[in-house]
Amino acid sequence: MYLPPGTFNETYEKDMAIIRHKEHWTLIIVLAVVCFLLYLFGNNYILGITNLIGISIISALGLQILMGFAGQISVAQAAFMAVGAYASAILATNGVPFWFSIIAASLMSGTIGLVFGWPSIRITGFYLVMSTFAAQFIIIYAINNVFTNLTRGTLGHPAPIPRFFWNFSVNTERKWFILIIFILAIATLTTANLKRTKGGRALIAIRDNALAAEVMGISLWRYKLLAFFLCCSYAGMAGALYAHWQGSVVGEAFDLMQSIWFLGYLIVGGMGSIPGCYFGVILIILLQEGLTQFSSVLVGVYPKATSLIAPTKPILFGVIVALFLIFEPKGLAHRWESFKTYYRSWPYPYITKD
Repeated sequence: MYLPPGTFNETYEKDMAIIRHKEHWTLIIVLAVVCFLLYLFGNNYILGITNLIGISIISALGLQILMGFAGQISVAQAAFMAVGAYASAILATNGVPFWFSIIAASLMSGTIGLVFGWPSIRITGFYLVMSTFAAQFIIIYAINNVFTNLTRGTLGHPAPIPRFFWNFSVNTERKWFILIIFILAIATLTTANLKRTKGGRALIAIRDNALAAEVMGISLWRYKLLAFFLCCSYAGMAGALYAHWQGSVVGEAFDLMQSIWFLGYLIVGGMGSIPGCYFGVILIILLQEGLTQFSSVLVGVYPKATSLIAPTKPILFGVIVALFLIFEPKGLAHRWESFKTYYRSWPYPYITKD
């Protein structure tokens, strides 16, 4: 790993540390201050958008493990979020404590992900896309039409307000902000540490060259299934949080377009990069919200503009993804790395990476 001039690793623990030098500490302190200011001064609208961003990043981190680390692909991330959302809502409704319900929902989503990820042992590329594409429709159809005695079909299922010790309820956007940021921090640290484990290095080896990885003794089926399990577990956790945050869960909220949006987050943010998940989700969701606000103002001035505004979000998504694929195919994470390299070498531009 490239380090700024004057930074050395003197111990093995320091070499393995995530927070390595003063720039990292500065960035963490800045982020902590921003979160604290949002908590103190953010209104319900701002906190609501922030909570949505946090939940989306958790799910995007799971998809990053599958696509960015392992080189597999899935277009059913929203469907696996639906599994976690319904599982947690059903368990919580029947008296299961909140923490147990979201953990169980995460494990259930990961287990179902193993079922649909099993074809990845034999197929790749376009065929794997079609396999997960089928999973998206099968799961949502089963929720709406097969297991209606549990899910209540298209009517949706209520998700109780989380309650903790001493009857403390998470019933405001401000309280949800604390809970979501806490879980997001755990998910981010877990993903960052995964890259440094034996399993994480095996996933990256499979992504780079599956045949070479197999020759080196890496079990392809084991680590591919591990990637699917982790990806879907993250999705299940995010879906459970989304269900309780909204107060109810409906299958239509997890349609194919939502899964496509998650692919867009990674394309815009950058494949294989944890900061890329943050960049992609924040940029696209803020653009969506900005477009929504602009549309409401425009409709207030010119009511007939409603029919013109309706398709703008899909068009915006297509334009953003196309522009990034053409001009910045490595995503915003690559631009972030370029900025850090410039900052580290300034004012001596001849100092470059080894």
